[in-house]
Amino acid sequence: MMINVAPFAAISIGQVIKRVLGTGKITHDDEVFFQKAMLCETPLDPEEMDQVTKVYYRLQMGLLKVVD
Repeated sequence: MMINVAPFAAISIGQVIKRVLGTGKITHDDEVFFQKAMLCETPLDPEEMDQVTKVYYRLQMGLLKVVD
């Protein structure tokens, strides 16, 4: 799924997840992105939903650092 994050930019949820898990860091913008993806008219497929859930679990367990 692609989400528009700026007038001329679109990024996939997979790209955001890969960056967050790869760096171990999540920003407020990432959180907003995930919320938009969850509320989008086009539902996430089961694999995307599973990936988002994994990110939130890692955040709850303290495995991701929240940065600005």
